[in-house]
Amino acid sequence: MYTSSDEEEALVMLAMEDDNSRKRRKWVHDINLERLKCGEYHTLMPQLRKDDKRCYIYFRMTIDCFDELLHLVENDIRKSDTNYREAISPEERLAITLRYLATGDTFYTIGHSFRVGFSTVSAIVVEVCEALCRNLQHIYLPEPTTEIWKKSEEGFRNTWRFPNCIGSIDGKHVTIKCPDKTGSNYWCYLNKFSTVLMAIVGPDYRFISVDIGGFGKNSDGGIFEASNMGRRFETNQMGVPEPKNLPGQNELSPMS
Repeated sequence: MYTSSDEEEALVMLAMEDDNSRKRRKWVHDINLERLKCGEYHTLMPQLRKDDKRCYIYFRMTIDCFDELLHLVENDIRKSDTNYREAISPEERLAITLRYLATGDTFYTIGHSFRVGFSTVSAIVVEVCEALCRNLQHIYLPEPTTEIWKKSEEGFRNTWRFPNCIGSIDGKHVTIKCPDKTGSNYWCYLNKFSTVLMAIVGPDYRFISVDIGGFGKNSDGGIFEASNMGRRFETNQMGVPEPKNLPGQNELSPMS
C-alpha cells in the first residue's frame, strides 16, 4: 500500500537527484578554465608577434596584415564583460577565426587549442567572417564597373593575347555537410556534398565578381544562368563595355 511517507521519500530522492544534476553542470569546462594560462592564443601570440615568418605560417599572413584586419573589425566584434566572466578580446576572436580559415580544422580542434567551447568557436567564426565581409568587400571586391572591365580586357589583350576578353569564369566545388531537408541538391559528380563558388577573375588572377551557394548537382552553365551575377549580365546591368573590333577585323565583336 502506498503511504504518504513513501511519497515524501520519493520526493526527497527526486530533489536530491535534481540537486546532484545541478552540481554536475558547469558553466565552463575545467580545460577551458585554463584559457588565459594555457590557451594557444595566450601562449603563442606574443611569440608570433616577434617572428613574422612563423606568423605567416600560422595565420597565412604577416603580423602587420593581422593588425590591419583587427583595426578594421575590432569595434564590430568586441563583446562586453559580464558579472560572471571576462569577454574574449577582439584580437583573440580574430586569431581563432583566421586559424580556422588557415587550417580548415574542426571547431572541436580549434576549441581545444584555444581552450574555448566548440559552440563558442562556431559563433566567433560566423560573426568575425561577417564583419570581415562587411568591411573588406567594398575595398577588395567592389561592384564591377565599366572601367574595371576595360582594364581587365586590356590585361587579357596585352598579357595573354585574348582581345575582347573581360574575364575568365569557372566554378569551384566546396565540400560541405549536407544541409537538412535538401535531398540530393548538393550531391555532385565528385561523389560528395558541395556548394559552388562561381568566380570571374582578371588577367592577374584577381577576383572581379563572385557568386557563392549554387547547388553541387548543377553544371557551371546552369549555376551561372540562375545566379544573380548571370541574370545581371543577361539584363545588361554589369557595365560591360561596348563591342569593338578584333585585331585585323572591321566588324564589331562583343566583349566576353
